[in-house]
Amino acid sequence: MAICKNCGVDLGEGNDKCPLCEPEESRHGRVASAADLFRLSRIENTRHLYEITMLLLVSGVIITLAIDMVFGKGMTWSLVTTTSLGYLIVFISAIYLLRKRPFIVITAATAATLVFLWLVDLFTGNNGWSRTLACPLALSAGMLTAGVLFLNSLSRYRGLNLLATILIALAIFTFITEYLTDRLISDSYNPQWSVVTAASLTIIAMFFIFIHYRMKRGRSLGRLFHI
Repeated sequence: MAICKNCGVDLGEGNDKCPLCEPEESRHGRVASAADLFRLSRIENTRHLYEITMLLLVSGVIITLAIDMVFGKGMTWSLVTTTSLGYLIVFISAIYLLRKRPFIVITAATAATLVFLWLVDLFTGNNGWSRTLACPLALSAGMLTAGVLFLNSLSRYRGLNLLATILIALAIFTFITEYLTDRLISDSYNPQWSVVTAASLTIIAMFFIFIHYRMKRGRSLGRLFHI
């Protein structure tokens, strides 16, 4: 059993230097404890999963194009399929490679979604549904998600206030959805179901905010509801 000469700690299996006495910068990637072992395993598993997913998606693109070019004598139905697979490649890669930068992830994912919807609309007859409905909805969802993350980053005490912010964002999204669908169907805006849905979500959000700031002041839920 190897013992550190400085602090007397058992070095453990796989370590030739003390994990406590060794400088932080020289410990990168080395197992210092069981928690570090699980953390490294999780990182490796995530990387392997990403690589396998990319291999399958790229293989799907190649196979789809090859089948369409051989049997279809050109590129017809494979355009939509390869566009969908390409969108998944960009979307998953943005989440994996930029996971520590959420605002950049949302920007990249939103841009990829807008391009994907436009291409699908183009390849399926260019009916204009992406411009009038799909793309505005995708852009609204991306902007609201970025807004939720921004407001959450400003809060020092995070808890139920995050759920409340998400519910308010969903309430706004219901108004946008009904407005776009009404304009597409009847060229006029007559708010109905979105009012009820948004009001319900807002009431729940206000309740969460009330509980959040009560707990922030040091009051427990038991005392708050006299339990």
